[in-house]
Amino acid sequence: MFKFIGTGSAFNTRLGNNGAFIKKDNILFMIDCGSSTFERIVKNNLLEGVERVIVLITHTHPDHIGSLGDLAFYTYYNIKPMFEKKLVVFSHYDHVLGHLLNGMGVTEDVYDLVQFDKGGGYHLEDFHILFDTVKVDHVQELSCFGYIIEYEGETSYYSGDSYMIPDNIIDLHKQGKFDYFYQDVSSADYDGNVHLSLKKLSELIESQYRDNVFCMHLDGGFVSENAYQLGFNVVESM
Repeated sequence: MFKFIGTGSAFNTRLGNNGAFIKKDNILFMIDCGSSTFERIVKNNLLEGVERVIVLITHTHPDHIGSLGDLAFYTYYNIKPMFEKKLVVFSHYDHVLGHLLNGMGVTEDVYDLVQFDKGGGYHLEDFHILFDTVKVDHVQELSCFGYIIEYEGETSYYSGDSYMIPDNIIDLHKQGKFDYFYQDVSSADYDGNVHLSLKKLSELIESQYRDNVFCMHLDGGFVSENAYQLGFNVVESM
């Protein structure tokens, strides 16, 4: 379902901040917009032909919203027609995202903010996408969410940053409800890790359910071959 702008964790600058996207006609849908994301978007001409940008936020760590303000300004000032809002940001009420952007001088004069509780969606012409929130555990300081996403007849689970997988998500996966399963995975395995280790992922998901599971948000020590040998997949960036 998704392509990826970057596939790395916060400190894995080689792979860039983890972020997924769908580009269809003149619409760009993104999940998160981390510190390195805007630069990668421009470098790869991802905004070429785009008239509307939609960003869904998982949580407010810098590697997930760090260049969102840059994207807001760019879409307002550099994409024609100039001085019109072309960015829509979807964010859970708990994120207080508007306050964070306001603190950087990025006001809702240049973008639209849609806040939600259980989920929502975006519909424009032939583009239709739906998402339901999944509360996940990452760090104590922030509310973090994964999403069940429906697009063009396919359903995905996207974990966001999380050191766990909710029981109901594992049950749905076993029932074959997901076409794609994107999970935050790290090589490190220790008590207190705020990301899910590959070892724990293999304990949570049995071998017969791994063929559509994709590891993402990869730390610097992550070895893709280790995941492939266990029957998992690994996302690749553009």
